[in-house]
Amino acid sequence: MTIFLSAKILRIIIVMLFVSICIPVSQIKSNEIIDNEFNNLQIMPAVLNEIELNWLKSIEAYINSIKTFRSLFYQVSSEGELAEGEFYLSRPGRLRINYFPPTPILIVGDGLFLHFYDTELGQISDWPIFDTPLGILSSDNFQFNDQLIVTEFVHHSSIFEITLVKQDDPELGTLTLFLSNNPIELKQWKIVDAQSISTTVSLLDAEINIILNNELFVFDDPRETINRR
Repeated sequence: MTIFLSAKILRIIIVMLFVSICIPVSQIKSNEIIDNEFNNLQIMPAVLNEIELNWLKSIEAYINSIKTFRSLFYQVSSEGELAEGEFYLSRPGRLRINYFPPTPILIVGDGLFLHFYDTELGQISDWPIFDTPLGILSSDNFQFNDQLIVTEFVHHSSIFEITLVKQDDPELGTLTLFLSNNPIELKQWKIVDAQSISTTVSLLDAEINIILNNELFVFDDPRETINRR
């Protein structure tokens, strides 16, 4: 039997779920300890050799080239929960995540705020977008080992795996990006949360640097309609 993600679980994981799409990296620092002032933890970035650093720079060039992005996605958790939908991104700070039925979730980033709308319960949550992990992915000035720390880099014959943790909340979990080698393209990412539950997102039919309708990034807030009555 197919089990779809509950709104409660989506509320917990979606804020991190699409952090991997578009992280423009302009600087790589791999040999310093970054102090975590929030919980006194120290995060040790991966110590990378010259070849690995060069690969990261190639991945950086690919990611920096992305200005807009559109893709279908398929999402599965280690607990058997499934969801699918479509994702749109226009940097900086604008995105849209449409989940297909029966998952009753819409997420819109309008450049200032990230709006999470549970259409089934009629609940809306808002965050300043650049205060969220989604703001990290949609900003123009991200640096590795600044907000997201590279803790592991693996290069298989045709796949790169880059594991990241959030500097100011490393206990939140890990994010691993999976990119093809030739050509370099983002294919998949995996979140492992603080409870060791993993969620894997696979991208399908991705397109970059295409024209996107600005209306995709406008949130029609039903609260405003109610207040006008």
